[in-house]
Amino acid sequence: MKKVISLLKRIKPIYYIVFMPLLIFGTYTFAKFVTEEFHSYFTNSKNFYFTSNILTEDNNLYQINNWIGIGQFNISYELYSKENNYVFTEYDVTYVTSVSCSDDVLCEVDKPSGTIYSSSHEEEIHINIVPQRLFNEGEKIEIQINAESSSPYVKKLSAKFEYIVGKQGVTYEIEDEPNRAYLLLKITNALNYCTVQTAFDTYSVGDAIEYDKYRSLSDDNKAKCVSQHAKLDFNPNDVIIDNTGDILKKSTFTTTPISGIDFINRLEFNIGPLTTASVKFYKNNPANNYTFPVVNNSSIIDVEITDP
Repeated sequence: MKKVISLLKRIKPIYYIVFMPLLIFGTYTFAKFVTEEFHSYFTNSKNFYFTSNILTEDNNLYQINNWIGIGQFNISYELYSKENNYVFTEYDVTYVTSVSCSDDVLCEVDKPSGTIYSSSHEEEIHINIVPQRLFNEGEKIEIQINAESSSPYVKKLSAKFEYIVGKQGVTYEIEDEPNRAYLLLKITNALNYCTVQTAFDTYSVGDAIEYDKYRSLSDDNKAKCVSQHAKLDFNPNDVIIDNTGDILKKSTFTTTPISGIDFINRLEFNIGPLTTASVKFYKNNPANNYTFPVVNNSSIIDVEITDP
């Protein structure tokens, strides 16, 4: 019996050491959750809304994996004094905004403060980003965006952007909007040369032709000189390629059967120098918004760009 009592006395301090921090952490987490939920309930009960198309209360992360690594660009977002088109704040809401960036990058917001007026319920904010050097493939920059309502109630929204340098000279994006039947995938090749794949005239395989000379070639010879090669993979259950577009005539593709019908699920084509290729897809669910890299941080269409 004495041994058992002695053992219990030794276990008791260990119990406090192991379990008390967990209890304290759990209590703090629960209290934080309750506080946030109460604040949300309180502001909503006052018909107060402070929302955004991009910024969130939990600091959403957006990753752009095909950044070119150089050049000034902008990020735009909207602040709203509404929850939707039917529920909104009936008074003006003032706000403040801020932005911070990685080293070697300058960032500036066009509206450090302002007012969302009850007549419009929305305000557009623009951020100018200026890299101070060339970032190499695999490097990244981070941009932290914050917005806070300052009157009549306080609410914080934020988002973090990570721009990761992809293949030099090539970028792509998806232009879309909800309740539209189609989306546009745009691939931009900023490289100013192509590489000969089939010999012609005085050019041999492997020769590089710069854009000024490339533009004077015939269409047949342009097809023999490739700057970049694009491969698109997609699910026809989500999006269906527009088979009337010119890009399909210059492409190779594979298909997959769905309910006994063959649908294209992979498309490959070449891109010339200083060229933007636009590919149209129809959405099986028009309500979806596949905008990339923002609003979505992953693309509904898998894009792979390679050298010829």
